[in-house]
Amino acid sequence: MPSVALQNLGCSKNVIDGENILGFFKSAGFQLTEDLEEAEIIVVNTCAFIREAQEEAIETILESASYKKEGRCRTLVVTGCFSQRYRDEVSVQFPEVNLWAGVDDWEEVLKTHFQAESSLTFVRELSEPLSTQYLKIAEGCSHRCSFCAIPSIRGPFKSRPVQSIIDEALWLYSKGTRELILVAQDTSFYGRDSGSNLALLLEDILNKTKFPWIRMMYLHPKFVDESLLKLISSESRICSYFDIPLQHISDPILKSMRRSPLSADIYRLIDRIRALVPGSALRSSFILGYPGETEKDYKCLRDFIEFARFDKLGVFPYSPEHGTDAFELKKRPRTSTAQKRCEELMLLQREISREIMEVKIGTEIEVIIDSVSEEPDYNFEGRSRSDAPEIDGKVFISSGSFETGSIIKAKVFGADDYDLFAEPSKYTDH
Repeated sequence: MPSVALQNLGCSKNVIDGENILGFFKSAGFQLTEDLEEAEIIVVNTCAFIREAQEEAIETILESASYKKEGRCRTLVVTGCFSQRYRDEVSVQFPEVNLWAGVDDWEEVLKTHFQAESSLTFVRELSEPLSTQYLKIAEGCSHRCSFCAIPSIRGPFKSRPVQSIIDEALWLYSKGTRELILVAQDTSFYGRDSGSNLALLLEDILNKTKFPWIRMMYLHPKFVDESLLKLISSESRICSYFDIPLQHISDPILKSMRRSPLSADIYRLIDRIRALVPGSALRSSFILGYPGETEKDYKCLRDFIEFARFDKLGVFPYSPEHGTDAFELKKRPRTSTAQKRCEELMLLQREISREIMEVKIGTEIEVIIDSVSEEPDYNFEGRSRSDAPEIDGKVFISSGSFETGSIIKAKVFGADDYDLFAEPSKYTDH
Protein backbone atom coordinates (compact mmCIF):
# COMPACT_ATOMS: atom_id res chain seq x y z
CA MET A 1 0.00 0.00 0.00
CA PRO A 2 1.13 3.62 -0.54
CA SER A 3 2.89 5.51 2.23
CA VAL A 4 1.35 8.54 3.94
CA ALA A 5 2.96 11.53 5.70
CA LEU A 6 1.19 14.23 7.69
CA GLN A 7 2.08 17.91 8.00
CA ASN A 8 0.10 19.11 11.02
CA LEU A 9 -0.39 22.81 11.78
CA GLY A 10 -2.19 24.73 14.51
CA CYS A 11 -3.45 24.09 18.00
CA SER A 12 -3.81 21.02 20.21
CA LYS A 13 -7.31 20.41 18.83
CA ASN A 14 -5.74 20.12 15.38
CA VAL A 15 -3.15 17.70 16.76
CA ILE A 16 -6.00 15.36 17.67
CA ASP A 17 -7.59 15.76 14.23
CA GLY A 18 -4.25 14.93 12.62
CA GLU A 19 -3.85 11.84 14.77
CA ASN A 20 -7.32 10.71 13.71
CA ILE A 21 -6.41 11.20 10.05
CA LEU A 22 -3.28 9.07 10.47
CA GLY A 23 -5.36 6.49 12.32
CA PHE A 24 -7.74 6.34 9.37
CA PHE A 25 -4.93 5.70 6.90
CA LYS A 26 -3.30 3.09 9.13
CA SER A 27 -6.57 1.19 9.58
CA ALA A 28 -7.13 1.32 5.82
CA GLY A 29 -3.80 -0.47 5.32
CA PHE A 30 -1.57 2.44 4.30
CA GLN A 31 2.01 2.73 5.57
CA LEU A 32 2.78 5.75 7.76
CA THR A 33 6.03 7.66 7.34
CA GLU A 34 7.58 10.88 8.59
CA ASP A 35 9.78 11.17 5.49
CA LEU A 36 8.12 13.62 3.12
CA GLU A 37 10.46 12.66 0.28
CA GLU A 38 9.36 9.04 0.51
CA ALA A 39 5.64 9.63 1.07
CA GLU A 40 3.34 8.86 -1.84
CA ILE A 41 0.48 10.68 -0.11
CA ILE A 42 1.03 13.90 1.84
CA VAL A 43 -1.74 15.31 4.02
CA VAL A 44 -1.56 18.93 5.18
CA ASN A 45 -3.85 19.50 8.17
CA THR A 46 -4.19 23.27 8.31
CA CYS A 47 -5.14 26.09 10.66
CA ALA A 48 -6.82 29.37 9.64
CA PHE A 49 -7.44 31.15 12.94
CA ILE A 50 -5.45 34.30 12.09
CA ARG A 51 -3.60 35.68 9.08
CA GLU A 52 -0.26 34.19 10.17
CA ALA A 53 -1.85 30.74 10.36
CA GLN A 54 -3.31 31.16 6.88
CA GLU A 55 0.09 32.20 5.52
CA GLU A 56 1.71 29.20 7.18
CA ALA A 57 -0.93 26.93 5.64
CA ILE A 58 -0.22 28.29 2.15
CA GLU A 59 3.55 27.94 2.62
CA THR A 60 3.17 24.36 3.84
CA ILE A 61 0.87 23.44 0.94
CA LEU A 62 3.41 24.80 -1.54
CA GLU A 63 6.27 23.05 0.25
CA SER A 64 4.37 19.76 0.20
CA ALA A 65 3.51 20.24 -3.48
CA SER A 66 7.24 20.44 -4.26
CA TYR A 67 7.56 16.75 -3.32
CA LYS A 68 5.55 15.90 -6.41
CA LYS A 69 8.69 16.86 -8.33
CA GLU A 70 11.43 16.24 -5.78
CA GLY A 71 10.00 13.17 -4.03
CA ARG A 72 7.56 10.33 -4.55
CA CYS A 73 4.36 12.22 -3.76
CA ARG A 74 1.47 11.43 -6.10
CA THR A 75 -1.46 12.65 -4.03
CA LEU A 76 -1.61 15.88 -2.02
CA VAL A 77 -4.50 16.24 0.43
CA VAL A 78 -5.37 19.47 2.25
CA THR A 79 -7.72 19.37 5.21
CA GLY A 80 -8.39 21.35 8.39
CA CYS A 81 -9.65 24.87 9.00
CA PHE A 82 -7.97 26.54 6.00
CA SER A 83 -9.53 23.99 3.67
CA GLN A 84 -12.91 24.27 5.39
CA ARG A 85 -12.89 28.06 5.09
CA TYR A 86 -11.26 28.71 1.72
CA ARG A 87 -11.29 25.59 -0.47
CA ASP A 88 -13.98 26.94 -2.82
CA GLU A 89 -12.02 30.16 -3.29
CA VAL A 90 -8.45 28.89 -3.57
CA SER A 91 -8.65 25.41 -5.08
CA VAL A 92 -8.00 26.75 -8.60
CA GLN A 93 -4.86 28.50 -7.31
CA PHE A 94 -3.41 25.20 -6.12
CA PRO A 95 -3.72 22.74 -9.03
CA GLU A 96 -1.14 20.52 -7.30
CA VAL A 97 -3.71 19.69 -4.59
CA ASN A 98 -5.61 16.53 -5.48
CA LEU A 99 -8.11 16.56 -2.66
CA TRP A 100 -9.63 19.20 -0.36
CA ALA A 101 -11.44 18.06 2.78
CA GLY A 102 -13.03 20.11 5.56
CA VAL A 103 -13.14 19.68 9.30
CA ASP A 104 -16.56 18.05 9.20
CA ASP A 105 -16.32 15.85 6.10
CA TRP A 106 -12.70 14.66 5.91
CA GLU A 107 -13.54 11.08 6.88
CA GLU A 108 -16.22 10.77 4.21
CA VAL A 109 -14.04 12.46 1.58
CA LEU A 110 -11.04 10.24 2.32
CA LYS A 111 -13.12 7.05 2.36
CA THR A 112 -14.59 7.92 -1.03
CA HIS A 113 -11.33 9.00 -2.68
CA PHE A 114 -9.20 6.14 -1.37
CA GLN A 115 -11.99 3.57 -1.77
CA ALA A 116 -11.99 2.56 1.89
CA GLU A 117 -14.87 0.53 3.24
CA SER A 118 -17.69 2.69 4.56
CA SER A 119 -17.68 0.58 7.75
CA LEU A 120 -13.96 1.22 8.40
CA THR A 121 -13.24 2.07 12.04
CA PHE A 122 -10.04 3.57 13.37
CA VAL A 123 -8.34 4.98 16.46
CA ARG A 124 -5.97 7.91 16.86
CA GLU A 125 -2.33 7.37 15.92
CA LEU A 126 -0.89 8.91 19.05
CA SER A 127 2.03 11.33 18.97
CA GLU A 128 4.97 11.13 21.36
CA PRO A 129 5.22 11.33 24.26
CA LEU A 130 2.42 8.88 24.99
CA SER A 131 2.54 9.94 28.64
CA THR A 132 0.86 13.29 27.87
CA GLN A 133 -2.15 13.35 25.58
CA TYR A 134 -4.97 15.71 24.66
CA LEU A 135 -8.61 14.64 24.73
CA LYS A 136 -11.15 16.73 22.82
CA ILE A 137 -14.43 16.91 24.74
CA ALA A 138 -16.45 19.01 22.29
CA GLU A 139 -16.52 20.41 18.78
CA GLY A 140 -17.30 23.90 17.56
CA CYS A 141 -18.13 27.12 19.38
CA SER A 142 -21.39 28.99 19.97
CA HIS A 143 -19.85 32.22 21.24
CA ARG A 144 -19.91 35.03 18.73
CA CYS A 145 -16.83 37.04 19.61
CA SER A 146 -16.61 39.82 17.04
CA PHE A 147 -13.00 39.05 16.04
CA CYS A 148 -13.21 35.26 15.73
CA ALA A 149 -14.07 33.11 12.71
CA ILE A 150 -14.06 29.76 14.54
CA PRO A 151 -17.89 29.42 14.80
CA SER A 152 -18.20 29.89 11.03
CA ILE A 153 -15.45 27.31 10.44
CA ARG A 154 -16.19 24.71 13.10
CA GLY A 155 -19.91 25.24 13.62
CA PRO A 156 -21.84 25.52 16.90
CA PHE A 157 -20.64 24.00 20.16
CA LYS A 158 -21.49 20.33 20.56
CA SER A 159 -20.47 18.35 23.64
CA ARG A 160 -19.30 14.80 23.20
CA PRO A 161 -21.27 12.15 25.09
CA VAL A 162 -19.77 11.42 28.49
CA GLN A 163 -19.31 7.71 27.80
CA SER A 164 -17.45 8.43 24.57
CA ILE A 165 -15.03 10.65 26.51
CA ILE A 166 -14.58 8.07 29.28
CA ASP A 167 -13.94 5.30 26.74
CA GLU A 168 -11.24 7.34 25.02
CA ALA A 169 -9.71 8.35 28.35
CA LEU A 170 -9.48 4.70 29.44
CA TRP A 171 -7.91 3.81 26.10
CA LEU A 172 -5.34 6.59 26.50
CA TYR A 173 -4.47 5.38 29.99
CA SER A 174 -3.98 1.85 28.64
CA LYS A 175 -1.49 3.30 26.13
CA GLY A 176 0.59 4.87 28.89
CA THR A 177 -0.93 8.33 29.23
CA ARG A 178 -0.49 9.78 32.71
CA GLU A 179 -1.29 13.43 32.03
CA LEU A 180 -4.71 13.89 30.43
CA ILE A 181 -5.38 17.34 28.95
CA LEU A 182 -8.99 18.21 28.21
CA VAL A 183 -9.45 20.61 25.29
CA ALA A 184 -12.23 22.21 23.25
CA GLN A 185 -12.84 25.63 21.76
CA ASP A 186 -14.34 26.43 25.17
CA THR A 187 -13.68 23.57 27.57
CA SER A 188 -15.62 25.25 30.40
CA PHE A 189 -18.82 25.30 28.28
CA TYR A 190 -18.89 21.50 28.23
CA GLY A 191 -22.34 20.05 28.90
CA ARG A 192 -24.21 23.34 28.90
CA ASP A 193 -25.80 22.34 25.59
CA SER A 194 -26.98 19.05 27.10
CA GLY A 195 -27.93 19.71 30.73
CA SER A 196 -24.54 18.91 32.26
CA ASN A 197 -21.33 20.81 33.05
CA LEU A 198 -17.55 20.45 33.18
CA ALA A 199 -17.44 19.73 36.92
CA LEU A 200 -19.72 16.71 36.48
CA LEU A 201 -17.58 15.42 33.62
CA LEU A 202 -14.45 15.80 35.73
CA GLU A 203 -16.05 13.86 38.57
CA ASP A 204 -16.83 11.04 36.14
CA ILE A 205 -13.26 11.01 34.85
CA LEU A 206 -11.89 11.03 38.41
CA ASN A 207 -14.14 8.15 39.44
CA LYS A 208 -13.59 5.96 36.39
CA THR A 209 -9.93 6.52 35.53
CA LYS A 210 -6.58 6.61 37.32
CA PHE A 211 -4.81 9.56 35.69
CA PRO A 212 -2.53 11.19 38.28
CA TRP A 213 -2.62 14.49 36.38
CA ILE A 214 -5.70 15.98 34.71
CA ARG A 215 -5.33 19.39 33.10
CA MET A 216 -7.84 21.66 31.39
CA MET A 217 -7.13 24.26 28.73
CA TYR A 218 -9.18 26.94 26.96
CA LEU A 219 -11.52 27.96 29.78
CA HIS A 220 -13.92 30.88 29.25
CA PRO A 221 -14.09 33.33 32.19
CA LYS A 222 -17.89 33.36 32.10
CA PHE A 223 -18.10 29.65 32.88
CA VAL A 224 -15.37 29.19 35.50
CA ASP A 225 -17.91 28.83 38.27
CA GLU A 226 -17.92 28.00 41.96
CA SER A 227 -18.55 24.28 41.46
CA LEU A 228 -15.53 23.98 39.18
CA LEU A 229 -13.26 25.94 41.52
CA LYS A 230 -14.28 23.88 44.56
CA LEU A 231 -13.72 20.62 42.69
CA ILE A 232 -10.25 21.66 41.53
CA SER A 233 -9.42 22.79 45.06
CA SER A 234 -10.48 19.48 46.59
CA GLU A 235 -9.04 17.04 44.04
CA SER A 236 -5.26 16.67 43.98
CA ARG A 237 -5.34 14.81 40.67
CA ILE A 238 -6.63 17.91 38.88
CA CYS A 239 -3.79 20.32 38.16
CA SER A 240 -4.46 23.73 39.68
CA TYR A 241 -3.85 25.32 36.31
CA PHE A 242 -6.23 27.86 34.82
CA ASP A 243 -5.81 28.64 31.13
CA ILE A 244 -8.35 31.45 30.65
CA PRO A 245 -7.96 33.57 27.49
CA LEU A 246 -9.38 36.95 28.56
CA GLN A 247 -8.55 38.91 25.36
CA HIS A 248 -8.74 42.35 27.07
CA ILE A 249 -9.80 44.10 30.29
CA SER A 250 -11.06 47.50 29.09
CA ASP A 251 -14.86 47.48 29.14
CA PRO A 252 -15.31 49.40 25.85
CA ILE A 253 -13.05 46.89 24.08
CA LEU A 254 -14.69 43.88 25.74
CA LYS A 255 -18.12 45.16 24.70
CA SER A 256 -16.97 45.67 21.12
CA MET A 257 -15.46 42.18 21.16
CA ARG A 258 -18.77 40.83 22.50
CA ARG A 259 -16.90 39.30 25.41
CA SER A 260 -18.27 38.78 28.88
CA PRO A 261 -17.87 39.15 31.78
CA LEU A 262 -16.69 42.75 31.97
CA SER A 263 -13.72 44.02 33.95
CA ALA A 264 -15.22 44.15 37.47
CA ASP A 265 -16.25 40.50 37.31
CA ILE A 266 -12.91 39.49 35.81
CA TYR A 267 -11.07 41.13 38.70
CA ARG A 268 -13.37 39.26 41.09
CA LEU A 269 -12.74 35.98 39.26
CA ILE A 270 -8.98 36.33 39.66
CA ASP A 271 -9.41 37.03 43.37
CA ARG A 272 -11.81 34.07 43.71
CA ILE A 273 -9.40 31.66 42.02
CA ARG A 274 -6.52 32.80 44.24
CA ALA A 275 -8.71 32.46 47.36
CA LEU A 276 -10.31 29.08 46.61
CA VAL A 277 -7.35 27.42 44.89
CA PRO A 278 -4.19 28.69 46.63
CA GLY A 279 -1.00 28.17 44.69
CA SER A 280 -2.81 27.81 41.39
CA ALA A 281 -1.12 28.79 38.13
CA LEU A 282 -2.92 31.28 35.90
CA ARG A 283 -2.36 31.61 32.16
CA SER A 284 -4.11 34.06 29.88
CA SER A 285 -3.82 35.68 26.47
CA PHE A 286 -4.68 39.15 25.21
CA ILE A 287 -5.22 40.90 21.89
CA LEU A 288 -3.49 44.25 21.34
CA GLY A 289 -4.41 46.78 18.68
CA TYR A 290 -8.09 45.84 18.43
CA PRO A 291 -10.11 48.53 16.58
CA GLY A 292 -10.78 51.47 18.87
CA GLU A 293 -8.11 50.55 21.43
CA THR A 294 -6.82 53.79 22.96
CA GLU A 295 -3.85 54.52 25.15
CA LYS A 296 -6.28 54.52 28.08
CA ASP A 297 -7.51 51.03 27.15
CA TYR A 298 -3.92 49.84 26.90
CA LYS A 299 -3.08 51.31 30.32
CA CYS A 300 -6.11 49.48 31.80
CA LEU A 301 -4.70 46.23 30.46
CA ARG A 302 -1.19 46.93 31.70
CA ASP A 303 -2.53 47.77 35.18
CA PHE A 304 -4.58 44.58 35.17
CA ILE A 305 -1.57 42.42 34.30
CA GLU A 306 0.36 44.02 37.16
CA PHE A 307 -2.58 43.19 39.45
CA ALA A 308 -3.22 39.63 38.27
CA ARG A 309 0.45 38.57 38.08
CA PHE A 310 -0.21 35.75 35.65
CA ASP A 311 2.16 32.81 35.82
CA LYS A 312 2.01 32.50 32.03
CA LEU A 313 0.93 35.02 29.42
CA GLY A 314 0.56 35.35 25.68
CA VAL A 315 -0.12 38.60 23.81
CA PHE A 316 -0.93 38.94 20.13
CA PRO A 317 -1.49 41.83 17.73
CA TYR A 318 -5.04 41.95 16.41
CA SER A 319 -5.55 40.10 13.14
CA PRO A 320 -8.55 41.33 11.07
CA GLU A 321 -10.45 38.32 9.74
CA HIS A 322 -12.80 38.39 6.75
CA GLY A 323 -16.33 37.41 7.69
CA THR A 324 -16.09 38.62 11.28
CA ASP A 325 -17.97 41.65 12.58
CA ALA A 326 -14.76 43.30 13.78
CA PHE A 327 -13.33 43.26 10.25
CA GLU A 328 -15.47 46.28 9.33
CA LEU A 329 -14.55 48.33 12.40
CA LYS A 330 -12.56 51.54 12.01
CA LYS A 331 -10.06 53.36 14.25
CA ARG A 332 -7.66 50.46 14.32
CA PRO A 333 -4.30 51.34 15.92
CA ARG A 334 -1.25 51.16 13.70
CA THR A 335 0.38 47.77 13.40
CA SER A 336 3.57 49.26 14.84
CA THR A 337 1.61 50.53 17.86
CA ALA A 338 0.06 47.12 18.48
CA GLN A 339 3.44 45.43 18.16
CA LYS A 340 5.06 47.93 20.53
CA ARG A 341 2.33 47.32 23.11
CA CYS A 342 2.83 43.57 22.79
CA GLU A 343 6.56 43.93 23.36
CA GLU A 344 6.05 46.18 26.40
CA LEU A 345 3.61 43.75 28.00
CA MET A 346 5.89 40.78 27.42
CA LEU A 347 8.76 42.67 29.06
CA LEU A 348 6.47 43.31 32.03
CA GLN A 349 5.42 39.66 32.07
CA ARG A 350 9.04 38.52 31.97
CA GLU A 351 9.72 40.48 35.16
CA ILE A 352 6.62 39.02 36.82
CA SER A 353 7.50 35.50 35.71
CA ARG A 354 11.08 35.82 36.94
CA GLU A 355 9.86 36.88 40.38
CA ILE A 356 7.36 34.00 40.52
CA MET A 357 10.00 31.47 39.46
CA GLU A 358 12.61 32.71 41.94
CA VAL A 359 10.18 32.18 44.83
CA LYS A 360 10.13 28.47 43.91
CA ILE A 361 13.85 28.02 44.58
CA GLY A 362 14.22 25.72 47.58
CA THR A 363 10.72 24.26 47.25
CA GLU A 364 9.77 20.71 46.31
CA ILE A 365 7.57 20.26 43.25
CA GLU A 366 6.01 17.40 41.33
CA VAL A 367 7.41 16.89 37.82
CA ILE A 368 6.33 14.70 34.92
CA ILE A 369 9.28 13.51 32.82
CA ASP A 370 8.82 14.38 29.13
CA SER A 371 12.14 13.45 27.55
CA VAL A 372 15.88 13.06 27.85
CA SER A 373 17.40 16.53 28.02
CA GLU A 374 19.35 18.01 25.15
CA GLU A 375 21.11 20.30 27.62
CA PRO A 376 24.55 18.87 28.51
CA ASP A 377 24.29 19.45 32.27
CA TYR A 378 20.87 17.86 32.70
CA ASN A 379 19.57 14.32 32.36
CA PHE A 380 15.89 14.96 31.74
CA GLU A 381 13.32 17.61 30.86
CA GLY A 382 9.87 17.69 32.35
CA ARG A 383 7.13 20.01 33.52
CA SER A 384 5.52 20.97 36.78
CA ARG A 385 1.78 21.06 37.37
CA SER A 386 2.01 24.75 36.49
CA ASP A 387 3.25 24.07 32.95
CA ALA A 388 1.33 22.83 29.92
CA PRO A 389 3.24 21.22 27.04
CA GLU A 390 4.72 23.36 24.26
CA ILE A 391 3.46 26.75 25.46
CA ASP A 392 4.87 26.93 29.00
CA GLY A 393 8.21 26.44 30.71
CA LYS A 394 10.23 23.32 31.49
CA VAL A 395 11.83 21.77 34.54
CA PHE A 396 15.38 20.54 33.89
CA ILE A 397 16.33 17.55 36.06
CA SER A 398 20.02 17.31 36.92
CA SER A 399 20.39 13.62 37.76
CA GLY A 400 18.67 10.27 38.03
CA SER A 401 17.27 7.80 35.53
CA PHE A 402 13.55 7.79 34.73
CA GLU A 403 11.11 6.55 32.14
CA THR A 404 9.16 9.06 30.09
CA GLY A 405 5.91 9.72 31.93
CA SER A 406 7.39 9.09 35.36
CA ILE A 407 6.15 11.52 37.99
CA ILE A 408 8.79 12.52 40.52
CA LYS A 409 9.31 14.93 43.37
CA ALA A 410 12.15 17.35 42.75
CA LYS A 411 13.78 20.13 44.74
CA VAL A 412 14.24 23.37 42.83
CA PHE A 413 17.76 24.82 43.03
CA GLY A 414 17.64 27.35 40.19
CA ALA A 415 15.36 29.39 37.96
CA ASP A 416 15.39 31.70 34.98
CA ASP A 417 12.59 33.74 33.43
CA TYR A 418 10.43 30.75 32.50
CA ASP A 419 12.21 27.50 33.43
CA LEU A 420 13.19 25.72 36.64
CA PHE A 421 16.24 23.58 37.47
CA ALA A 422 15.82 20.79 39.99
CA GLU A 423 17.32 17.73 41.64
CA PRO A 424 15.19 14.58 42.11
CA SER A 425 14.13 14.07 45.71
CA LYS A 426 11.54 11.31 45.45
CA TYR A 427 10.07 8.95 42.84
CA THR A 428 6.27 9.10 43.06
CA ASP A 429 5.18 7.41 39.83
CA HIS A 430 1.49 6.51 39.75
